[in-house]
Amino acid sequence: MTRTAQQTFWSDQALATAREAAADGRTIAVVNDFADGEQCSWCDCSDDQVLGDTDGHHCAGCAQPAGSVLRVHDGTRLRRDLPVCTGHRDEAVVFVYRMLGSQP
Repeated sequence: MTRTAQQTFWSDQALATAREAAADGRTIAVVNDFADGEQCSWCDCSDDQVLGDTDGHHCAGCAQPAGSVLRVHDGTRLRRDLPVCTGHRDEAVVFVYRMLGSQP
């Protein structure tokens, strides 16, 4: 699915606002952006499998198309993009805030 001109405009405005909000280095801004044909990148494997990887586990990831792309800004030059399906979006947002929000 290709973005419309209006979706591109809304996306550009949201991303600019997120960059500005996160510029202080203390704020995390997550933009729930329009997907552009990506596949969901979320892994449903248990933390033991993902973090321990003791059995040579390899996740195939979620086979669903992405319903949105979470674009994460944290005040650095690096922007993290996480394509997620509708079913994994909320879990991914919570994960981002837990991981980045706990860093000094």
